[in-house]
Amino acid sequence: MRGSNVLAILSDHARRWPDRRALVMAGESITFSGLRERTDRASAGLRSQGLRPGDRAIVMIPMSIDLYVGMLALLDLGAIAVFVDPWIGWRQIAAFAAFAEPRAYLGVPRSHVLRLFSGRLRSIPVTVTTGRRLGSIPARRTLSEIEEPPGDGEVHPVRLDDPALITFTSGSSGEPKGANRTHGFLLAQHRALAAEFPLREGDVDMPMFPVFALNNLAVGVPSVVPVMDFRRVDRVNAAAVLGQMRDHGVTTCTASPPFFDRLAAAGKDPGLRRILTGGAPVSDNQLAAWRRAFPRTEILVAYGSTEAEPVAHLTADERLKAVSDVRPASPGFCAGRPVDRVRTKVIRIHPGPIEVNDWKDWELPPGEIGELVVTGEHVCRDYYRNPKAVKENKIQGPAGSIWHRMGDTGYFDGEGRFWIAGRVHSTIHRGGELVHPQLVEQAARREDPRIRRAAAVGLPDPELGQRVVLVLETQAGEELETDVRSRLAAAGQTVDEIRLTAEPLPVDPRHNSKIDYGKLRERL
Repeated sequence: MRGSNVLAILSDHARRWPDRRALVMAGESITFSGLRERTDRASAGLRSQGLRPGDRAIVMIPMSIDLYVGMLALLDLGAIAVFVDPWIGWRQIAAFAAFAEPRAYLGVPRSHVLRLFSGRLRSIPVTVTTGRRLGSIPARRTLSEIEEPPGDGEVHPVRLDDPALITFTSGSSGEPKGANRTHGFLLAQHRALAAEFPLREGDVDMPMFPVFALNNLAVGVPSVVPVMDFRRVDRVNAAAVLGQMRDHGVTTCTASPPFFDRLAAAGKDPGLRRILTGGAPVSDNQLAAWRRAFPRTEILVAYGSTEAEPVAHLTADERLKAVSDVRPASPGFCAGRPVDRVRTKVIRIHPGPIEVNDWKDWELPPGEIGELVVTGEHVCRDYYRNPKAVKENKIQGPAGSIWHRMGDTGYFDGEGRFWIAGRVHSTIHRGGELVHPQLVEQAARREDPRIRRAAAVGLPDPELGQRVVLVLETQAGEELETDVRSRLAAAGQTVDEIRLTAEPLPVDPRHNSKIDYGKLRERL
């Protein structure tokens, strides 16, 4: 059905608000009607190149108007846009891209070089580049060239379970794991985001995440994309971003924590109505600093993942006032109550695949720390051509429902709020007991300004199985260790060894804030 294709929403907005800005980038912008017109022409151009509904197309274009023209043209056509995590290595990107068996490749000129690594990618029949085609780039047409044919204005009908987007990320095994986002999933996610984080008429949003810009298009709200290097969120030019907010009347902003750290440190309040953050842990110290920097702004902290967004959220004020009635001395980080559109369970921690015949064998009572699993319409049900990943990350419930394993450990308190204690893969098995890294790190740091980052990891031990090693990124000396051990004892947390280092701890390349426990373990 036409209405099942998410592109139908954009078409409706183009008719309702033809002259309203849809996307604003550095030096250029496009209206809803202009975006729909370009999308329609690009869709017709791809069709004339031989692309058909159901075909897969690699998209390697950074946040830009061209990104959304290309992606929306594929959806308009009924094709499938395939995104590969740009933070992994070039050869792995090429391998993942080839795994998708695409019939088209849309990318900026430099990205086409990775096709030289793979015979499959070199033989793709439909290749499109953005900007000016260079002689050394193996691409047949530019995006502007394929937009020349007039479109027919039609949206290809699809079923709700037809794939729309596939997002490949690299797990700990390095094997391709592509989240299969169907048209039904995207529509359900749009409804969930609109209900939990409603935008108002007259709002102008600054989204750092492509999925939120896509949602803005679905609700008819302009998106102003921040001027930044998306590979280094922790180096955002705050002055440039604040200038964009002022010039374009931005009222709301969605970004990862380091982005708001940079804005808060600039000392100028942009007067936003709301900021929304997620994608990485947020400490109470960060929230307190943002509250001082943005006194008039509602601050929301969202919890979710690629496969399930949103799962829960709460305001900064709620988080700062939250007290665990279960673990007051060592609570973890409060993520808030689950949203209405998901069901949740905390189950026994189990590192391998799980088969459930009866939840009574797995589900833990409130207050006990376990692994969080969720289900709902906006929870991704499977992965592209990867039954192993499905087996490891999904659980088929007794009634046939599909549950996603979030990979986080934690518990529910007496008020129904979920508190995060750590990650399943980083849980430390010490002498027959489970040690949860984030509880250790939280107890060690508290509000000590001398500690920039803290990470607890398990290292092999012949007697204990694993010993707990706490690494503190700091410029302080040995006197810090005494203070930290006192705080750990008060919280009831056991640590076998504390190491102080001035060297930055390894973090994820996407958000520049989540500890990469695997790399740290190798370093130690």
